[in-house]
Amino acid sequence: MSRLNYHKVELEGHTYPVVSVAFSPDGKRIATASNNWTARIWDAESLQVLKERRGADGGSSVAFSPDGKKVVAAGSSTTVQTWNAESGEELQRLTEFPDLVCSAAFSPDGKKIVAVGDKGTARIWTLE
Repeated sequence: MSRLNYHKVELEGHTYPVVSVAFSPDGKRIATASNNWTARIWDAESLQVLKERRGADGGSSVAFSPDGKKVVAAGSSTTVQTWNAESGEELQRLTEFPDLVCSAAFSPDGKKIVAVGDKGTARIWTLE
């Protein structure tokens, strides 16, 4: 069995537990979601916050699109939200989910989002 090397780093700034984390496809940024509905994008090298969305529906899940230009955040509500990873601007708010959203992700081509709720409901949206 091989051993993995690791570097201990701390992403400081969230005041509630971070419950989801994802690297951007190019590895230069990290997205985090905290269970107080705060989502952040960090520089992966300097560990500085680049963008933050307070009140974002990022309570349990955050993911980058395959091209790294968008972030999907979801959780702790019935809403899934996409936002621009560069500017932090909200792009779409997908609200017709019947129960609390647990997780959301982009399709490999970045044209769809899938989300699953706490009662087993799944929805797929085709993005504009």
